[in-house]
Formats: sequence, C-alpha cells, structure tokens
Amino acid sequence: MGSYKFSEKEIIDLTVSVLAIAFIFSYPNLSPTIFLISLIAVGSGFIFHELMHRTVARRYGAWSEFRAWYEGLLIALILKIFLGFTFIAPGAVYIYKDYLTAEENGKIALAGPLTNVALAFIFFILMLISPPISLLYSIGSYGFYINLFLAGFNMLPIPPFDGEKVLRWNPLIWAIFGIPLICYLIYMMFW
Repeated sequence: MGSYKFSEKEIIDLTVSVLAIAFIFSYPNLSPTIFLISLIAVGSGFIFHELMHRTVARRYGAWSEFRAWYEGLLIALILKIFLGFTFIAPGAVYIYKDYLTAEENGKIALAGPLTNVALAFIFFILMLISPPISLLYSIGSYGFYINLFLAGFNMLPIPPFDGEKVLRWNPLIWAIFGIPLICYLIYMMFW
C-alpha cells in the first residue's frame, strides 16, 4: 500500500477520533468558535502526528494504518463530561512487518513528536502575525501550546509512548528531543 492511500476504515476512524478529540478539548465551553479552534489546533496535531508514524513505517516497508480505540474515546468522553478530566486515548497506528530494527522503530516513533514540534512552530508564527484578539491568534496560541504538550507527552520514556522506543534506539537522540519537551510538559502542567 502506498504511503498516501487510506482504507475506508482508516478514514472513518480518523474522522471519528478527530471530532471526538475536538469535542473533548472544547467541552464544556462548546460554541462553534471554540469547537473550530479545537478542531484545527488539536485535530491537526493529532492527525499529523499519527499520519507521520504511518508514513515513516510505510517507508520502511511495514503495513501501517490508524485504528480508533472506540472504548478509549468513550472513556475520554465520559471522563470529560462527568468529571471534567481530559484523558485522550483515541487509538494508534498499527504497524506490522516481520522485523523492524530498533533504529527503524525509533525513527517511526520520533516522527510523530517531531511533527508536533513543526506544527507548534507553524502555529507560533500564526500567533505572531495575527492581531492579539482574533480567531487566528487564538488558533495559533492554542495550536502552539497543545502541539508542544502532545510532543512532550509522547516523548515520555515509558511504554507505550514514543519516547520509550526512541530511548531504546538512541539515548542521545531521546535526550536531545525528549528532555526539553518533557521539561516544557512539566512546566505547563504545574505552572
């Protein structure tokens, strides 16, 4: 399967996951504007992160497709609506190849968080060039924050996160990318 071809199941799973994530991040302040900001900022971060894993895996000759975890999405919705707690486990890119080296697996894993860093930079530029009280500024600001948060969270060096696979492949690469992102994550969670 080519790097850019999608199965019907994958398209449905990605669409449901993105809409659920946008709802979760905009609840309880649901309005068309808040939902749009969430859909663009969080949805793009999630979808490009997963698609980059998929694309790199396919470049290494592996079968790979995103699959939603509907139970995880339901748990996330229940936690948000009834407890106000945000927990996201929308699914993952499933990868199959007879054998992936630690380097291949590490590079596949690193591709997602690096995509979030690139998106954060794009959202930061959008924020800089937009008037402070505007829809574009809000999208840029939220997109910057959430993409760095997603990158840091995914670089945690514990299974099943991407950071564990990167650390197993190359501790120096993990340290270069993981430590600053995790420091940002900790800063954002506690300050």
